[in-house]
Amino acid sequence: MKIVQVQTQAEAAGSQRISDMVGEGLRARGHEVRTVFMYRKTDVYDGDPHTDFILPEPPRGLPGQARAAVGLAGYLRRTRPDAVITFQHYGNIFGTIGARLAGVRPIVANQSGAPQTKGVRGVLTQIDTLMGTLGLYHANVVNSAWTEAQFDRYPQAYRKRIQRIDHGVAAPLEKFDKTAARVAFDLPPQAWLAISSGRLSPSKNQIALVGALAHLPDIHLAIAGTGPEWDALVSFATSRNVADRLHLVGEVPPSRIFEFLAAGDAYAFSSTTETFGLAAVEAAISGLPIVSSNLTVLQEVLTTEDGEPAALFVEADARGVAEGLASIIAKPELGARLAAAGRRLKEQYSPARMCAGYEALLVS
Repeated sequence: MKIVQVQTQAEAAGSQRISDMVGEGLRARGHEVRTVFMYRKTDVYDGDPHTDFILPEPPRGLPGQARAAVGLAGYLRRTRPDAVITFQHYGNIFGTIGARLAGVRPIVANQSGAPQTKGVRGVLTQIDTLMGTLGLYHANVVNSAWTEAQFDRYPQAYRKRIQRIDHGVAAPLEKFDKTAARVAFDLPPQAWLAISSGRLSPSKNQIALVGALAHLPDIHLAIAGTGPEWDALVSFATSRNVADRLHLVGEVPPSRIFEFLAAGDAYAFSSTTETFGLAAVEAAISGLPIVSSNLTVLQEVLTTEDGEPAALFVEADARGVAEGLASIIAKPELGARLAAAGRRLKEQYSPARMCAGYEALLVS
């Protein structure tokens, strides 16, 4: 089967990690899979032989977005895939429209966020509701029980197409040396180091992690990722006199994420909104003790099937994060127990199981 995955922007982030794993898994099952990005944002996918871009840079304003949408529709007409899998709000909307215009079916959409009522996200939610109710998606994938519950009050015509496929989360293929990893990312060799990863954005709330440094004068923090909050984090760290203990390492490609995780003593995740929390699960599977914001969805996905938590859940503010990290430092047995539970999540979130779920939707 010839399959095209539609993503919005090309960068190293959670949704893109999922489409990477789905593409790799489906290719291993004998399918031809390409991923097309509406625009190139960073260089992380420049050398990927299975990737295409509609625009070489982020679109500016409505004219740019229109060029991306029209270009995507033309791409799908030219490539004539047998099926389309779409990701993220714009990928779902424009990917579905383009696939319909190209006569493609099935179309599998992915819900990457909870329904919203305000602003641009609110408008996108309304469009998604209409498209799903009209049956423009063959299937509509949610990635956790919490996410699925967010659609309980949707019309039956929408809900009948919802399919739950928990994210697969890759496990490290090799063991990385902590000292070597710190050298590779220019991190302090001897310090107690908390690490985090993800797009630098308000919803990821990394400012709480930086604020925690003021409560813990003996630790350092390293964050992998890029985004609009970079300058704000640096400025906040400077204002709190902790800039010398904050290390922003920039974008880390998927191929090196486990090398980066190996550099840490614990992983901190202060996000204020998630539908799964891929980065935190990835860190747990790598064997790091986790300090996580106490979102219901994170409590769901960071708990083993036998009920053992793989994270210490805290309030998503500087004091909460600091208290969580302090507990792990003071109680090595707590960190060891969390790390052991995290490693057991490997089987719970098998990429092979996830890919089998997508394949079943595509061939049904």
